[in-house]
Amino acid sequence: MDFEFEDFVIREVRHENRKMQTSKKVNNISTDVTIFKVKGFDLLYCRGENGDVWVVAEKIEFLSKHLHRAQRTRMSIENYKEKQYCRLWQEVKKDEDWSRTKKSLPLSELGKYSKNPLRQSFSELGAKLGTLEELVSETNQNRKQYALLFPAQEVKIPLCAYLLTRISPLI
Repeated sequence: MDFEFEDFVIREVRHENRKMQTSKKVNNISTDVTIFKVKGFDLLYCRGENGDVWVVAEKIEFLSKHLHRAQRTRMSIENYKEKQYCRLWQEVKKDEDWSRTKKSLPLSELGKYSKNPLRQSFSELGAKLGTLEELVSETNQNRKQYALLFPAQEVKIPLCAYLLTRISPLI
């Protein structure tokens, strides 16, 4: 699968099986990894044998002094009924060579690295953008955080969400 999103050209290059730590910090899980090449780094779509699914970047050629953070920032993909969702947390530059994860940002902040309105971009891909409360009936303190709800087994949407929220803000 090859596609473009924003200024990124994403090209699937191979599949591997690895022992990895999941997005939920479970160690040494046999994981099916689909590797996508993006200019300057690899983007991994990972499915652990324990059911965890996540996206992470690796082999980052330092396009920016902040981008190393993406190698440690996994985006978890959760199940909800017959669909899946991912939270739109964003990496934010903190100081000269470090960043921090912001979990609650207004939609205008989340979309400032996108060429098009977020709702439009992700709607065209087949996802629904909203708060966790709107999308998955979340009632806890996280309910106002933004997320994407999309068809189960969809790969392109979480990859694009990761690029927009974890990579673009650090370049």
